[in-house]
Amino acid sequence: MTTHILAPSGDPYGITGFQSLSGGQPLSLRTGSVPKQPPADYVAPRWCPNIDILAVPEGRALRLVRLSGGHTIWRRTLTDGQSRTSHDTDKRPNTSQAIRSIAWNPNGTTIAVLHANGLLVQRDSTRGDIVHETQTDIDDAVVAMEWVAGKIPEPDADCAEQMVEFSLPKLSPIDRGQSPPCHVNAETEPPTAIVITCASGSVWVCLGGIFTLPPAHLPPGQLEGFVAVDARLVQDSASLAVYLENDGTARSDIDQPGVSLCTVDTSILSSSLPLLHSLVPLSARLSALCLYLDNTLDALFAEATARHENASRSFLLRTFEGLLRDHGVDEATSPMAELSRLALTGRASEPTSQFLLAKLKSTKLNNWEHAGRQGAVALTRLIYQHAQPAVERTILAASRLLDIVHTHKSSTRDGAERTRGIILRAIVVLGWLHARLDECMTAVREEQQENQEFVDWALFTIDDLHWQNEGSRRLGNDGNDDVDDGLRPVRPEIEYDILFRFFRKTFGGCSDDTGPQSLILNMLHRNDASDTGSEQFHRAYFDAVIDAAHMDALSIAQQPTNTNAECQNDKKLFEFVFHSQALLDTARANCGDDSGLSDGPPTCTEALKEVKLLMSQALEWPSRVLGDSLQWNTVPSLTCPMPLASKDGADLLSDMHYVASSNDPSGGTMYTATVSSSQHLVLLSTPSESIHEPTTARIELVVNVAASNSDTQQTPISVLALSFFDDQVLGILFTIDGCNEPFLGTLEYQRGSGSVVYQNSAQCVKVSGAMAAIHMSL
Repeated sequence: MTTHILAPSGDPYGITGFQSLSGGQPLSLRTGSVPKQPPADYVAPRWCPNIDILAVPEGRALRLVRLSGGHTIWRRTLTDGQSRTSHDTDKRPNTSQAIRSIAWNPNGTTIAVLHANGLLVQRDSTRGDIVHETQTDIDDAVVAMEWVAGKIPEPDADCAEQMVEFSLPKLSPIDRGQSPPCHVNAETEPPTAIVITCASGSVWVCLGGIFTLPPAHLPPGQLEGFVAVDARLVQDSASLAVYLENDGTARSDIDQPGVSLCTVDTSILSSSLPLLHSLVPLSARLSALCLYLDNTLDALFAEATARHENASRSFLLRTFEGLLRDHGVDEATSPMAELSRLALTGRASEPTSQFLLAKLKSTKLNNWEHAGRQGAVALTRLIYQHAQPAVERTILAASRLLDIVHTHKSSTRDGAERTRGIILRAIVVLGWLHARLDECMTAVREEQQENQEFVDWALFTIDDLHWQNEGSRRLGNDGNDDVDDGLRPVRPEIEYDILFRFFRKTFGGCSDDTGPQSLILNMLHRNDASDTGSEQFHRAYFDAVIDAAHMDALSIAQQPTNTNAECQNDKKLFEFVFHSQALLDTARANCGDDSGLSDGPPTCTEALKEVKLLMSQALEWPSRVLGDSLQWNTVPSLTCPMPLASKDGADLLSDMHYVASSNDPSGGTMYTATVSSSQHLVLLSTPSESIHEPTTARIELVVNVAASNSDTQQTPISVLALSFFDDQVLGILFTIDGCNEPFLGTLEYQRGSGSVVYQNSAQCVKVSGAMAAIHMSL
């Protein structure tokens, strides 16, 4: 059976594509109802709130489809190389990466995707890039997931940090045509929250999509044996109405109702807590900045790797030696010996001179040097315009979080003290990362200078060898360069000291693992940095960095203040904290390693990994402070029997919709529609002001079919899905016995209306040559 979801035009969108259903008036689908029929892992598509884009879960992938044109905007999975936290946890990719639920941001710019491994990912709707991600402990089936926006926070009285951040230039997208992540640049946005309801009755709130509050679990007692079917936020997000049904395991000694409606206090989402309004945008900015730094370091490493392979001295050495061997030079001597001979004497054998004249032409050298300069420009841009400004913004955001933790009055003072220490540690590691990026730029400048020296020398050498070669032929030396008759012209202006120094330094025992270019790669990333021993060493190293920074800063602060002393002290502090061999020795000693656990300090990627871990630990503090705000009401708001449910425990199809009052935003009516295999529709309307007095309407879903003798007979329908379209219309997708085509029925569910219509592509349905109609009674 094809699973359907209804499009705004009335057409159902199926897994296999579109099927024509209705040419009638357009209907806006508010949400996607989830059929409880197989497949069990079905996740309903969701419409973008402000444009005709449908997000379609497809197992482990998410596809965005534009209805006007029917084309796919993008399709993404976690294995696209964009997730930062899923690689180590996805031991079973076919199950752990499966999509459990999705929800759109109210502004339509991002979409949240919850995977089976608990990873909550937010993707940009334009390109599908990950802009936020957080790891949750959700390991249950999800029945409802909503993304709501709160009120715009009031301006902070102390705007010193914000003014500094506003004065910084905005961070640009790393790739051309790519939008920068949300919250990277300072801005004022309303705080948002993602509310997730699981089948077991646990309710999770992820503030800003960044940090998750402790869940509120279904209370025991009279709700034992119930499972959650659906949930909706009501009363301006002050409460979460959860629709529960008896799963057949409830106690039989008492009269258990068939369905129950309970509420969870979610007033934290609509409150004006200064802590909430400060933390949600700030935590979103911290997460986005760390992800932005991740992408920047990846771009830096890719650019440095490409430059190392195509425009580095190591690449030139490999090319030089390979061409010498191809030219047969190694028959007389080794390439390294030939290079040393050339460096020492300034002369080359005839094969080498011919090689230099034929292969190392000035055009090729200039092209190679130009590629090196272009690579240096790209690295400089990524470091100075992206990486270091992002580090500075992250330090400002972390400092602001430190100030919030310091000034907030709560009963968890011990937790606040620990959080302050964690944030201070992250700030020091960020400062170390900033200095490490400066080291990368120093290595880039040194490597580029040596490249230029080689080009200058090579141009001189080619010209000189050409002169020598021409002179040898004129004097009849038969090209024997080893014979020195004193008559060979030699150009004295050639700087053989540069030649000697360059070859001895670069080619004399040089390997691909040394030199400025390889140093850049080692500063950015290390392939074998994921083992436990390395992580322990990195932590010990950063402990030593923090201790050294603290002690040395105190000693410098106690010295007399003068300009020269300040410059010397700054240099001393910088060199000791970020360059001292004592740090490596201290880290190895603390790890109990005598053989040298690591050849050098951590890389930029490892430093950022430490920062992200520290920030996730720091955000556990607001989770503990705000966690008590979620409370289940122990007494159900309403209970009612459900005699229409099948005795074999078949699942119900249901949907919920809250209609707010036009006069009172805090008032309104919750509508719950349920249909069972007995093909009876139960419609519950529950006013928020009298929530214990619901109105129940039972509707029999039958079709009158005209027989050949002009008589009519009632035929039940088979409901595939139902969903509230808006505040007036409930849509029912169904089939009729003897007809395979699906039909759409629409019910005006407001009290007193009771009108039901149906339509298909031909505006009518013919069953056995007769017209069909749905008869319902309210």
